[in-house]
Amino acid sequence: MSEHNSEKHAPASVLAAASHASEEESVRPPLIERVIRPQDADPKRARRSERLIALFFLLSAVGTIGFIAAYVAYHPSNSTSETQSSNVWLGASLALTLAGLAAGIIGWVRWLMPAHETVQERHGLASSEDELTDAAQVVMTGFDETALPRRSLLKRSLGLSLGLLALPPIVILRDLGPLPEKKLRTTLWEKNSPLLNAETGKPVKLGDLAVGSFTTVVPKPVDDMTPEEYAKTPVLLIRLEPGLNKPFPGRENWAYQDHVAYSKICTHVGCPVGLYQKQSHKLLCPCHQSTFLVPEACKVVFGPAARRLPQLPITVNASGEFIATAGFDEPVGPSFWERG
Repeated sequence: MSEHNSEKHAPASVLAAASHASEEESVRPPLIERVIRPQDADPKRARRSERLIALFFLLSAVGTIGFIAAYVAYHPSNSTSETQSSNVWLGASLALTLAGLAAGIIGWVRWLMPAHETVQERHGLASSEDELTDAAQVVMTGFDETALPRRSLLKRSLGLSLGLLALPPIVILRDLGPLPEKKLRTTLWEKNSPLLNAETGKPVKLGDLAVGSFTTVVPKPVDDMTPEEYAKTPVLLIRLEPGLNKPFPGRENWAYQDHVAYSKICTHVGCPVGLYQKQSHKLLCPCHQSTFLVPEACKVVFGPAARRLPQLPITVNASGEFIATAGFDEPVGPSFWERG
């Protein structure tokens, strides 16, 4: 009896709101309205669009195969011209791969999938059961509209394109090996190696350099070295002002009459150090501005380099020509992970 009286005396506004909500639920429209696409109304047009999209995906697959073929054909590159050709073919094939894939996806969306305008109202973070159901409906409706379930040609061509696209990164892993073993630890410099001018190939003699000047020297003519050998060989021979050099402890006899020799390969990432400031006696790497103070055993005074430039011990033979008294006692160039 009391329950009946409670319902009878309930506020009219509450009853009206409940009735209105019930009516909204009963006439709630579908979350996504179906849109008839031109291709849906014209099966021939749909088939033409499907074949064109599949062609784009196949072109993407051809580009991927071309990328792998170009990489294998030009690797390793033994000359600048081969490197240029490799870059052209690698870039062109990768562009075809990505362009074909992009064109196929864009065509798919524009020609075979409908467009919708939706408005999303602000709401709390927690989702209701109705919202979860609606989200599931959106996902399933969207999947159905991609036409994947019924367009096997698109499904197969897209799968081929995406599947092949995963191969280039695997092929490029080849560049991680083989390990350099001890090749990075040694150079061509050894005891009695002559200091030859890198440009002329002639021995550098005592007195050839003016005070405050420098030159690049190598142990044998540049033309007789492989690119790998030359990459770690160049040395800077510098003539300092008298009494300016402060040798590193234990290296008091590594210089000769104010002439010092240091590796030209920066210890940061291996760029050639070729800028010498005569007034400040500093060597500057042009790549990342690592700066080395020559009179103090080329210690790092600025920049990202983590260690000094390796020093080459030198002297002069009976003919007055500079020679090395030994090779480098440490690896030249940037540090590497297996370096002891």
